Amino acid sequence: MCILKCMRYFDAHLHIVPDKVLMQAHENGVGTFICNAAKQKEWQDVLDVSKRVLGVWTCLGIHPWYINEATSDWRIQLEALLIENPLTMIGEIGLDKKRPFFEEQKRFFKEQLKLAQKLKRSVHIHCVGAWSEMIQILSQYPDVKVLFHRFNGDEFVVQKLRFFNSFFSVMEKKYIPVIPDYRLLVESDAPDGPIGGPDKIPALVQALELNPDYLNQNLRLFLDDR
Repeated sequence: MCILKCMRYFDAHLHIVPDKVLMQAHENGVGTFICNAAKQKEWQDVLDVSKRVLGVWTCLGIHPWYINEATSDWRIQLEALLIENPLTMIGEIGLDKKRPFFEEQKRFFKEQLKLAQKLKRSVHIHCVGAWSEMIQILSQYPDVKVLFHRFNGDEFVVQKLRFFNSFFSVMEKKYIPVIPDYRLLVESDAPDGPIGGPDKIPALVQALELNPDYLNQNLRLFLDDR
């Protein structure tokens, strides 16, 4: 009973970290983690983490930084794993204009959104310098629920994205005023995020002056069709 009562926090977006890092976060009251794959070779590793550690939700996808590492049958493999794992989301995917092969990035992004639409899966999105292209592409998939991880856009972008089923995960207070309350989440982006591991989430929530209970309501809203 004490363990369940103390699990007030979540990490809406992170990547593969050692199991002991997640267990340490458990001790700090973080009970839910959404673990994302960035590349094809991480897919099974992410699924395996969820079998070993309580509270891990999974996302499988190909990040725009790693599209050149994908095999020719990546889409077939991804769809098969998603069907085998009906609670698994798609991520981390997206667009990044600071990286090469932008047209190929868009092709991968669209293919993964098609899968999300077909299988009714939520999506974790990375976007750098490509908001106009992002909005144009998402307009073709209006029913897909999306989480913009480590959001760094402005109020204009948020207003555009509100036409879609969008959530926003942050680590900095400056973005909070432009995001609708019920669409706001927090994350560590571990292992490479600036706050450290998921055990730092309670301190982040306190620094952002957010109520963990209302954040948990938002998380349930994001996960409500899982």
